[in-house]
Amino acid sequence: MSFDPPNGPEVDAYTRGIECYRNGQYDRAQAELSSLRDSGGILGRLGRFYYAMSHRLLGTEDLRAGRYDAAEGHFRTALEVVGPQGDLASYLAAIYARTGRADRCADAMERIADAQPDNPSLVRKLAQAQWRAGRRQQAYLTLSAALRRNPATGELLMQKGLFLAAEDRYAEARAALAAAVEADCANPDAHYYLALAAAAEGNPQAAVRSFQRAFDLRPGDCRIAYQLALAAKACKQQGVHVVLRLPEPRVQSAGSQVRQLARYCAAESDFVEAFLSLPDSQADGELFGMLVGVLQMALTEHPDYADLHYHCARGLLRLGRTAAAGEHARRAVEINPKYVKALVLLAKLCDREQRSDEAIAHLEQAIACGGDWPDVHCQAGELLGRHDRREAARRHLERALQLNHRYMRAAEQLRLLAA
Repeated sequence: MSFDPPNGPEVDAYTRGIECYRNGQYDRAQAELSSLRDSGGILGRLGRFYYAMSHRLLGTEDLRAGRYDAAEGHFRTALEVVGPQGDLASYLAAIYARTGRADRCADAMERIADAQPDNPSLVRKLAQAQWRAGRRQQAYLTLSAALRRNPATGELLMQKGLFLAAEDRYAEARAALAAAVEADCANPDAHYYLALAAAAEGNPQAAVRSFQRAFDLRPGDCRIAYQLALAAKACKQQGVHVVLRLPEPRVQSAGSQVRQLARYCAAESDFVEAFLSLPDSQADGELFGMLVGVLQMALTEHPDYADLHYHCARGLLRLGRTAAAGEHARRAVEINPKYVKALVLLAKLCDREQRSDEAIAHLEQAIACGGDWPDVHCQAGELLGRHDRREAARRHLERALQLNHRYMRAAEQLRLLAA
């Protein structure tokens, strides 16, 4: 995976959009960030996220004010950009179905479910695989057999309701989904599908009640908010007044999402590198504070990952926390003594703390370990020149120019050295 460097207009739009978002100016934020919808790289990813969140927050404000048409538009836009929360339980079966291997998926799931017949998640996946393979009767039999053993299993009752709804048997579907809600009242998906069944039957008031409960349980889900707006709009068209319970218009944190991001940072160093190359903005304290926090969370699970220590050092340096940055850079080198970029960073930090001999030693070690790069030789030459080690400085600067004859910084340092 690669991340393209941002260009000037994208940087400007990102910086202005983030500033507006942080100031609660969500209308201006989405306008500024809209140009990043089709952009690649880290700016595109972050821009799309904050663009969608701006629309979500605007939609919530419109719901609160009873502007259901406007709310519907905002939530629809957010859905188009970041999508709904995925149904992970059916992911495997869906992949097989899209690749034309539904029968193989069903066969594999049968073998897995046979070993754990009382595992509702496995039984549900099996029934889904059978359904997608065209074995609808078998899918119903699978669910019925499991429900005979455990009649109050909300997950299985919900799946039965979905199958019935897929066949336009909405009254039966609604009964099954109502039983699912009774069995597991804290399952937002069950409330959501019950609401859809009510809407399909032409009962928007019942739909609003169930969508509201789903939204109470999962207030950050744009899919639920969108459907709630539609149902409330339908009630208004029928002359029925509804009162909605809505979350406060603020950015909500989610510990599970942060943990997921920490795992992603541990596995995708290119992503972190791209993050660290973001331009300066008013959000630096917030963004890099978040990044460092995520990296430190990842380090609790992977304390011996040199990359995590190196990236944490760079994030801390971006925040101006030089001493803490030095500790992580040094730990990265302890874990991997041949880590060239960590050695160069550690040399830079030592130089800032006026530990010149250590800085020079780290640069020489970096070069010996494969860091035969123009900027490393130039950094070494500048440092040696400042401490009157002119011959060694000259050798490094000449090597930098040998590697890149257009390296103006090295040429200027060599000129000053000869003066």
